[in-house]
Amino acid sequence: MWIVPQRKLGLAANPFKYKTPRLQFMDTLLYMGESFNPNFYYYTGIESDHSFFLKEKNILFTYEMNYEYAKKNFEGKIVLIKDPIPSLKKYVKKELAVDLSSISVPLYKLLQRNFRIKNSSQALLKERGIKKPTEVKYIKKASELTNSIFNELDLSKLKTEKDVEKKLLLLTLEKGLEPAFPPIVSTGINTSFPHSIPTKKKLSDFILIDYGVKYKKYCSDFTRIFFLKPSKKQKEIYQSLQNIFHEIADELPCFKNGSELTIFSKKLFKKYKIKEPPHAIGHGIGLEVHEYPSLGSKSRDSLKNTAMAIEPATYLKKFGMRYERTLFFNGKKARIF
Repeated sequence: MWIVPQRKLGLAANPFKYKTPRLQFMDTLLYMGESFNPNFYYYTGIESDHSFFLKEKNILFTYEMNYEYAKKNFEGKIVLIKDPIPSLKKYVKKELAVDLSSISVPLYKLLQRNFRIKNSSQALLKERGIKKPTEVKYIKKASELTNSIFNELDLSKLKTEKDVEKKLLLLTLEKGLEPAFPPIVSTGINTSFPHSIPTKKKLSDFILIDYGVKYKKYCSDFTRIFFLKPSKKQKEIYQSLQNIFHEIADELPCFKNGSELTIFSKKLFKKYKIKEPPHAIGHGIGLEVHEYPSLGSKSRDSLKNTAMAIEPATYLKKFGMRYERTLFFNGKKARIF
């Protein structure tokens, strides 16, 4: 999946000891509202709505409704609050680093009236891009579960894109899982649109499915082509896309950053005489479907110890094709899930 959703992130304790020169002497605040916040969960290990977390001091500030839950599940100091500002002022210096993408405008203005605010969004995204062994294990499991769902699909009993979407979601529910993102299912001319929404269109020569599930909050992302009555040209293009994926995976140790990977992928599209896609060759993946590293022509993001979804694709007037798999790169070799 290549369209980047709006990120809602947060700030908190740092397991990687990663610090940026501008923020290293500042307290960093993470806030979780009503929706899941990847950064809050990453650093605290819990989901506690309407709570604040001070990263460097490992202090959770929460209201009475979540206090008992926090005592049972959070490893660190817990402060019961009624008004967050007086409580925060007891522990925070005048300057405060905040992930501005995770808070509302009213909350931002409230914090701004009481602290000098710096934005830590990019620093936190980069921190979370480096995957720990446990995270890799969860992403691998999410990938295996996605593959098992694909293997259980019986397209002979399905007639439309909507039928396939419903079956994917049913299989996900039956396994006690949740989608990493809404399924992309397309056939015929709809495959020419990278982010086609499932319709009642009848299945034709082949079906493109872009889907992934979560395991312990960690995402996977796969795209597969399922052939019914393909043409020779369609089969050849799909094989070329698979070749491009594997050549990229094999050459990962040669790349220092996302830009070098992108430049190499462009050479492969020329090699196989395939039209390049209008989107990036892939993206980082973890608690969100789209994370660091970014894989664009200007990216300087390191690829070492990151998980990525690599998705070579091409879109023509009558049809489009995409092949995508999730992998982990330890700096020496890619592990394809």
